[in-house]
Amino acid sequence: MRKLWVKAWMTLDGVFDAETMDEWWQNTNSPARMDYIMEQYSQGDSYMLGRTTYEMLWPGWSTQTTGDGPGPLLNRMHKYVVSTTLSTAPWKETTIISANVVEEIAKLKERPGKDIIIDGSATLVQSLMGTDLIDEYRFLVEPFIMGRGRRFFPEGMASRKLRLVESQTLGSGTLALVYQPGRT
Repeated sequence: MRKLWVKAWMTLDGVFDAETMDEWWQNTNSPARMDYIMEQYSQGDSYMLGRTTYEMLWPGWSTQTTGDGPGPLLNRMHKYVVSTTLSTAPWKETTIISANVVEEIAKLKERPGKDIIIDGSATLVQSLMGTDLIDEYRFLVEPFIMGRGRRFFPEGMASRKLRLVESQTLGSGTLALVYQPGRT
């Protein structure tokens, strides 16, 4: 069975939104961080996004089919966008999942292949947290306190126990953390 894991980049105080990312993401760039990102993407052959993240990422990533960076890897992956409002998905190799989301993702996990990566997509992730579908959370935590912005795990959401299974310090103080859900 393939693993389904969440990939999210955030500040030390959990801010992950695109509106503030310019202030904290590029300030901590390093070769070690980029190597880690590329290695993570290479573990998957399916890329899953919520509608908001899909609409934010596809215009830029879909045009980056050659060169360095994750663009070429992402363009080779099959994309799945979870949305009840999209009727078309212009990024090549994209399937829209609009109904029976938990069942459809469970079927995807049963197919042969490499891992399924959920990129960001906090609303989608939060909707799946109680389903036992998510196998890992992989966070790049940047050494920056934003103090404002949308947090990946908002106040008021249900509590979840996670178990740290891997940690690594990358260049410029970035922490790569891998957690698995605490199964009962």
